[in-house]
Amino acid sequence: MTAHQTQDLPAAPAAPAATAPARRRWLPAPPGPLRNAHTFGWLVTVLAAFMAVESIGFPWPGEEYAAFNRLAAWVTGGLLVLAAGSLACVLTGRMLAGRMGIVLYGCGVVGAMTVILGPGTGIDVLAATCLFAGPALLFARTERLALAVGCALCVAVIAFMQVWIRLGYAPYAPATAANLAEVRTGVVIVAACVGVLVVYLYWSAEIARGAAAREAARSDALLLNVLPASVADRLKAGEQRIADRLDAVTVLFADIAGFTAFAADRNAAEVVEVLGGLFSRFDALCAAHGVEKLKTIGDGYMAVAGAPAGLPDHAGAAARVALGMMEAMAETLRDHPGLGLRVGLNTGPVVAGVIGTHKFAYDVWGDTVNLASRLESRASPGTIAVSASTRDALGERFRLEPLGTAELKGIGAVPVWRLVGSAEE
Repeated sequence: MTAHQTQDLPAAPAAPAATAPARRRWLPAPPGPLRNAHTFGWLVTVLAAFMAVESIGFPWPGEEYAAFNRLAAWVTGGLLVLAAGSLACVLTGRMLAGRMGIVLYGCGVVGAMTVILGPGTGIDVLAATCLFAGPALLFARTERLALAVGCALCVAVIAFMQVWIRLGYAPYAPATAANLAEVRTGVVIVAACVGVLVVYLYWSAEIARGAAAREAARSDALLLNVLPASVADRLKAGEQRIADRLDAVTVLFADIAGFTAFAADRNAAEVVEVLGGLFSRFDALCAAHGVEKLKTIGDGYMAVAGAPAGLPDHAGAAARVALGMMEAMAETLRDHPGLGLRVGLNTGPVVAGVIGTHKFAYDVWGDTVNLASRLESRASPGTIAVSASTRDALGERFRLEPLGTAELKGIGAVPVWRLVGSAEE
């Protein structure tokens, strides 16, 4: 295994520039509200155009309805402008203005029908069915202010409608039986269409939310396969550069001696099975003792205790993992006697961080890492080589034997101990 020599933390790559227009960034909207806003925008505009054409092109006959026809033409024309403006806002990315315009359109229709036609038209059905569908489907659960404002407008219009009707104000257009039947038919059709739309949008939104939740869980699981949980949370929270200086960690390097010759004489399936089974046991040991596995390089294995989160007994945790690795290797040697395991442990400060933009990697750098790597590479198979700093951190809790000094390239002569086992055994 090659020595881990990089000492300085590489600069984190710059985050990719945002490609969305600036106007889309001020109010990001989840997929459900976006899709619903487009659907509502088109539906409301078509409905407004139909109302305007009918009121202007097909007025109610009779001189007594002349004032009503003029008022209806102005009202429906204004509602058409509001609906078209809302749709334009939605299509150009001004989502808040567009979605709020759709809510205002619904309130305007109910308010205008209440004042112009008076009670008995079935407008309460339209209000109950349509008004609250708008805010509920146009705003996400996280957009609480917009949702509250939309609901408050709907409540205000319904309250106004009840007060206006109960106070007995005369309608601007006293409807005949035929006209009243026409209005009621229109109200029922609109309410039924909106009711069907509400059911469809809720159903499709729930499907989309479920799919998004499953995809988010899958992405989180993939991210946790390559990064520690605390580091993954920091990245998801928007932190651009993960770089920490840790004063006390214990770095572990392990390497399988004789594995190159072993792999040359066996088929690929057997090589992967042996190495995968052994490293899986190493992973379980790290997880059991709170040690963070960093990476594997060929038949080499690197882990660190005390990073990214501090670990009070990081040296002891790393030592227990190393002893467990030796036990796992002893079982492997029964079937493959030509192999052996070398381990190096060193305690000290490191720099830790995340590098990469597409395939993230959490790693540690510094002299502490270099010494641990060199201890492993100079150790004999079946040996856990320990530095002086790790020996001091372990104290009397573990049994260690002096191995003298070792001349390490780039470092010089250093004292080395061999970790034999726990003092409690």
